[in-house]
Amino acid sequence: MATEQMREHAGYLAVKAQEALNDGKIEESQKLIEDAKAEMSQAEEIDAAQSKIKALTGDFNKPLNTVPVASKDVEKYNADDTTQKTKADYKPATWIKGLPAMAQPLWVQEQSGDNIKAHARFQKDTFIKWMKAPSEAAFQMSATPDEQKAMEEDTDTEGGFFVPEEFINQVVHDPGVPGSRLRPYCNVIRVASKDGYIPSIASATWAAIAEEAAYSDQTPTVGQVAFSLEKSGGLVKVTRELLDDSAINLPAMLSQIFQEAAGRFEDVGIISGNGTTQYAGIMGASPSDYTMANATSVVAADLTGIYFTLEEQFRANASWIMKSTIASLITSIASTAAGVHAIPDLTAAPANFILGRPNVMVDSAHGLGGNITATERIALFGDLKQYAIFDRAGFTIRRNDSEFMNTDQVGFYASRRGDGQLTLAAAFKMCRAAAS
Repeated sequence: MATEQMREHAGYLAVKAQEALNDGKIEESQKLIEDAKAEMSQAEEIDAAQSKIKALTGDFNKPLNTVPVASKDVEKYNADDTTQKTKADYKPATWIKGLPAMAQPLWVQEQSGDNIKAHARFQKDTFIKWMKAPSEAAFQMSATPDEQKAMEEDTDTEGGFFVPEEFINQVVHDPGVPGSRLRPYCNVIRVASKDGYIPSIASATWAAIAEEAAYSDQTPTVGQVAFSLEKSGGLVKVTRELLDDSAINLPAMLSQIFQEAAGRFEDVGIISGNGTTQYAGIMGASPSDYTMANATSVVAADLTGIYFTLEEQFRANASWIMKSTIASLITSIASTAAGVHAIPDLTAAPANFILGRPNVMVDSAHGLGGNITATERIALFGDLKQYAIFDRAGFTIRRNDSEFMNTDQVGFYASRRGDGQLTLAAAFKMCRAAAS
């Protein structure tokens, strides 16, 4: 029995114990209470044992993706690189200059030498101590020379400190509208400069050539996709009481809060960003429209129509992007009439796939409509690998001990620099309701 089920059963026993007590069955109530305690204790012991096993096998320290997804990293990454076993100070080819050991991607840390790994752990522990300190001055007074050096190493130009990579990759519960829904589908590229470009080239043509005839000029169009990094960030104020509570995992908590906000900001930018203070959005590139049959409703032919209107070479990796309210209308097609239904059975998660392609439901405040009205743009369909996200170096965090002193709070400022550009507008189609 899974520990979740054991806990649920223990809760059920507790309810029955209360009912027995209300009926005056004291002995039966006490027995049920003891059974509930025993089952809860057993569940906790199982979870503790599983956690210890995972820690021993090193699962907590392994990267979420053992192979990097950016093409530039794939060129350098070598899964067979075992040089770290013979060189304690070894740094692999994927090492990013200018970043401390703790902020290197996890697959880079995994291939680094033992001394580098130990340095990363020390930097992370010092980073946690810095964040939990009552003030910057208190940290400086209590920090050892090695700790002070660790926090001075590779500092941000404005006085912040790079966040350990594993804090950014934690899987956390999101109490608000989910963010970073689109990033896993995009082409994420880490860059080292403020601006630049990636070259683009169209496909060549091929034709028959008669005997002694000249070759026709078939040179494909060459261009470039330029990027220019912009800064975004946020502020979280933390009470002194929270800083004093050593049981609170403050780095993980702040990482969760900042990731949620940054993820929502990024999703909006990818869909409808203005290209200046946000990413350059897909909708801003004006992908060609597919006009639905009706002005206020969606039918199955609309879905197959936009699917086959997208050029064939982009369908294999294409995804749908829409709000949950639109997905609800799609899964309700023909739900009360005879014939083919959108929902094959009520045991499967609805709308996760439409016509065999993933459906990414993004409910943040972007430009796609949540209701079907005349000429409303309700969905995008296309290959998100043709959208490039340019990351500079992840999150940096700075603290301010004096700005919010009147409310006895400490301010933590998080920022990151990046850009997003659509590389091929032809890779997307816009689903738009008909005119009334």
